[in-house]
Amino acid sequence: MRKTKILCTLGPATESAEVIDALIAKGADLLRLNMSHASHDWVRQVYPRIREAAARAGREIGVLMDLTGPSIRTGDVSQPWELKVGDEVELRCKPEAAASREFSCSVNYPELGKDLRPGDMISIDGGMIQLRAQSVDESRVIGTVLTQGLMKSRRHINLPGVDVRLPPLTAKDYQDLDLGVELGVDYFALSFAREPGHIQHLNLLLEQKGSAARVIAKIENQQALKNIDTLVAASGGIMIARGDLGSECPIEDLPLIQRQIVERCSFHGRKVIVATQMLESMIENPVPTRAEVTDIFNAVIEQVDCVMLSGETSVGRYPLRCVEVLDQVIRRIEQKYPSGRFASDAPLKTNKHKTVKAAITLANSIPGSKLLVFTLRGVMAHLLAHQRPEFAPIFAFTPNPNVSRALVSARGVEPFVMEFAHGQPDASIRSAIALLHQRGLVRQGDPLVILSDALYDGSHVDAILLQNA
Repeated sequence: MRKTKILCTLGPATESAEVIDALIAKGADLLRLNMSHASHDWVRQVYPRIREAAARAGREIGVLMDLTGPSIRTGDVSQPWELKVGDEVELRCKPEAAASREFSCSVNYPELGKDLRPGDMISIDGGMIQLRAQSVDESRVIGTVLTQGLMKSRRHINLPGVDVRLPPLTAKDYQDLDLGVELGVDYFALSFAREPGHIQHLNLLLEQKGSAARVIAKIENQQALKNIDTLVAASGGIMIARGDLGSECPIEDLPLIQRQIVERCSFHGRKVIVATQMLESMIENPVPTRAEVTDIFNAVIEQVDCVMLSGETSVGRYPLRCVEVLDQVIRRIEQKYPSGRFASDAPLKTNKHKTVKAAITLANSIPGSKLLVFTLRGVMAHLLAHQRPEFAPIFAFTPNPNVSRALVSARGVEPFVMEFAHGQPDASIRSAIALLHQRGLVRQGDPLVILSDALYDGSHVDAILLQNA
C-alpha cells in the first residue's frame, strides 16, 4: 500500500468521466478544482463526475477547492513590452493616475504605493522580470528593470520581503466558497495565507455555513514564513506552494524552507502537501527528468502526506502517465525507506497521544501487522497518521462520510465508512475485518493492532487490542 497520497488538478485534459475514472485507477487519491481557472458552470459539471467515479471505484476520493486569493496583478498592455536592463516601468496604483512613462500600466492593488519603499524588489511573472523600486508614492511606483524580458498583460506580481495589506479573501473567493459549500467539497485551500487570523476567518465562515470542510493554508510568501508556527497550528494542513515561494525567497533557500515547513507540520501534527513542478517536464514529455524523480524522492523521504500535480494533469499531454510515474516512484522509495525522523520529534502532549504512540510501537515491533482504528471524529486516526508508523498501513473506520474523506489526505490512512454496532465492540471489529478480507487488504492470520475510543457506549475508553485477522 502506497502511503504518500497523490493530489491531481483537474482541467481540460482530465475533465471527462472516463479520464477521471482512469486517474483514480492509476492512483489519484484527491482531486483539485483550481478556481483561478475554473468557472462555476464547469465545476458544477465536473464535481458529480468525481463522486460518481469514486463510487464506481469503491474508494474515498477527497475534493479540494483551491480559492484564487488576493493576488496582485498588472493590468492590460496594448502589446507585449520588450524590456531591457535599465528601462523604467511605471505601475499605477490609482485608476485616475495618468501614464508618465513609455512602459506604464495599472495594478489591481491600490495600496501598492503604501506598502513599497524605494529599493524594494518587485518580481513579475514568476520572477521572469525583476524591478527595483526607485520612486514610490500613493499613486504610482517607478521601478528600474534588472532582468531583460517580455512583459504581457495581467502578470502576477510578488513583493519579496514586503508585508502587504491584502484581505484574506476577495469578492470572487466568497462566491467560490458558497459554491464549494453547496456542492460539499472536503477541503478549501486558502491562497496567500499570511497570518492565523486569515485561517480563522475562513473556518468561521465554514462553520456558519454548516460545512465540515477543512482549511489547507498555502504558504506562498515571506510574510507567511514569519508566522509559520502559528499558521500551521491554526490550519487543518499546509500546502507548500513552491511556485510563489520561489519568487518570494532566494532560490537557494527553497529546499531549506520546504524542510522547515515539513518539520513544523510534524511538530504540530498537521498534514503537509508539497506542490508545484513535481513533474513539470511531463506537461509536454512522456518521461520525467532525473531531477524531478529526485525531487519526489526528497518529498517522500521527508514523509509528507501528499504530493500535488498541477498543469501536469490539468492541461498536460500525459496526465495518466504522470500519475502512474508518481505512483511507481513513491512506492519504490517507501519500500526502501519506510521510516523518517520528524515524527519521533513530535511532542506527546496528552494521554491520547501516548496511547497512539504505544499502539504504533506495538505495530512496529510485529512484522506484517496492520493498524485498525475506529473513530467518530477522526482524531485518533489523524494522530496515528501524524506519528508515522514504520511499516503498518492504517485502516480507519468511521460512520461519518465527511470524516472519512477528511482522512483521505493523511499519510498511510485508508478510510472506510461503516456503521458501528453500538455497545458491541466485538461485532464492529468483526465487521471491519470482514470488509478488509473482502477487499483483499488483509490475509488470514495477519496480526492486527486495533485502536479505538469510539466503540464503548456511555464511557470514554482508549483501548488497544491485538488479534489476528
